Amino acid sequence: MSKTHLKCAFIGGLIVFIWGLFSWMVFPWHQTCLNKFSNESEVANAISNNAPVSGIYVLPNTFSYNEGTSQSEMEQGMKMMEKGPFMFASVSKVGIGKMTLAPFIISLIIQIIGAFIVTWMLMQTKTLPFKRQVGFVTVFGLGVAILAQLPDWNWWGFSACYALVNIVDLVVGWFLAGFGIAKVLKK
Repeated sequence: MSKTHLKCAFIGGLIVFIWGLFSWMVFPWHQTCLNKFSNESEVANAISNNAPVSGIYVLPNTFSYNEGTSQSEMEQGMKMMEKGPFMFASVSKVGIGKMTLAPFIISLIIQIIGAFIVTWMLMQTKTLPFKRQVGFVTVFGLGVAILAQLPDWNWWGFSACYALVNIVDLVVGWFLAGFGIAKVLKK
C-alpha cells in the first residue's frame, strides 16, 4: 500500500461522499421515489404496537413459518404475498436520534474503503490511459449499483424508480471519483 493508493482512496471517497450529499440534499430525484403514508400517526402506532424490537420486518413473514404453523395461517400468508399488502421495512423503535456528524463520518469512511478497493483494482492495470481509468472506475460504480439495487427491486418489491435513481446516483458518483483517482494516479 503506497501513499498514492491512500491519496486516491481519500480523494475518490471524498468525491463520492460529496456527490451523495448533493444528490440527496440538493436534487429532488430521490424524494420523488419516496411515498408517504396517508396517516403517518396511525401507521406509526400500528408499528409501535406490533413490532416488539428494532430490526427488519417482512409482511407477511412467511420465513417465520415452521412445522407448528397452521395450514390456514400459511395459506393466508401466501395470499397476502400474492395480493398484498407486502412490506419489507427497517424499524427503529427508538428513532434515529438527532442528526449528528457520526453518520456522515461513517458514510465518508465507507466511501473511502470503496475507493481504496477500486484504486487497488485500477493499479493492477497500470497501462490504461486516463479516459479508460475513469471508465474503469465508472464500471466499478455500475457493478456496485446493479448488485446493490436490483436484488432489492427483484426480491423485495422496491420500486423501479427507487432502484433506477440509486443506480444512476452511484454511477455518477463513481464516474466523478474516477476523474479524481485517475488524476492522482497519472501524477
